[in-house]
Amino acid sequence: MDALGLVKTLIGFDTTSRASNLELIAFVRSLLEKSGARCRMTPDASGQKANLFASFGPHDGSKERDGGIVLSGHTDVVPVDGQDWSSDPFKAEVRGGRLYGRGACDMKGFVGVALALAPEIARAKLARPIHFALSYDEEVGCVGVTGLLEDLKREGIKPALAIVGEPTLMKIVGAHKGGAKLVTTCHGHEHHSSAPEKGANAVMMAGEFVTMLDNVWDGLRADADPRFDPPHSTVQATVIAGGTAVNILARQADVTWEYRCLPDRDPQAILDTVQRRAEGEILPKYRARAAEAGMITKLHAHYPGLRMDEDSPAVRLVREVTGANAVEAVSYGTEAGHFQNYGIPAVICGPGSIDQAHRADEFCELSELAACEAFLRKIIAKGEAG
Repeated sequence: MDALGLVKTLIGFDTTSRASNLELIAFVRSLLEKSGARCRMTPDASGQKANLFASFGPHDGSKERDGGIVLSGHTDVVPVDGQDWSSDPFKAEVRGGRLYGRGACDMKGFVGVALALAPEIARAKLARPIHFALSYDEEVGCVGVTGLLEDLKREGIKPALAIVGEPTLMKIVGAHKGGAKLVTTCHGHEHHSSAPEKGANAVMMAGEFVTMLDNVWDGLRADADPRFDPPHSTVQATVIAGGTAVNILARQADVTWEYRCLPDRDPQAILDTVQRRAEGEILPKYRARAAEAGMITKLHAHYPGLRMDEDSPAVRLVREVTGANAVEAVSYGTEAGHFQNYGIPAVICGPGSIDQAHRADEFCELSELAACEAFLRKIIAKGEAG
């Protein structure tokens, strides 16, 4: 199957993060094993999702040699609920030189192109291995890749570098912010809304918490790194849920929020500031009305930033292959920070634009897929050269 056909096939698997990815993983594993890859899987706790790590090239018996190049991508996609698509998001279409479908750029484009080259990788006389790393649940906080990396660590498999194929318009990205998803639950005390001072309204508490988050964000603006857009760390509330009726003071309200932190800053400082200000500025008023009033914050997912290292073997390789000198920084998150934290230098370079990701009518230019294919063929050649 050619690259375009394979990308179309991958888009046809509905791997929205809330669903299983096992059907896609089984398809990919069969494809890779038919080309001679050595495959290993790491399932999640439910058994409904799995990572896949596959290797071509030199190895010592059943054990992979140290080194090699990882081609990394995630298999999950974001939901299409409530979006106004011009075509079936899970049935890829080519229109006007663009491939449309959920995941076309984020990131089944890169994954499909890489997989289409598996037969060429298998025929190549590789001096060092080429690996495929396909993960689950990247879109909900880079959850799956940690299990994959832990498995490699246990087995003593240490790739030399990783290329994460997130959409960069095939530009070199060497740094990104870290981030986290958190939920703060505001606990109040129910009472009739006609006597608000006899209860503690969790919805009002949540509103004050959101306002405070905005103030925390304002305080982060002074600490800037001009390589990023925006140049500072950010804090945003994105979902609020709570209350039962218009005339009842809410007993509970949940605020879902996130931070995106510059990669060489301490994200714990953001969390400490939020906690301190919530306890000092918001809770005293509500606890004066109801002793049980409180706020509990839980961390649901987090991913580390990718720290800029223009001399890393990953950046040097992609510079050499592309001929580009510029190394950029982005504010969105990827799995590259996890690879770096596990001692595997990482760089981001892939087809498509992040501006098209997560939107209705997501697309990737066919020219971008062609550029990716040419890029990966040069990577294969580097694998032969050693």
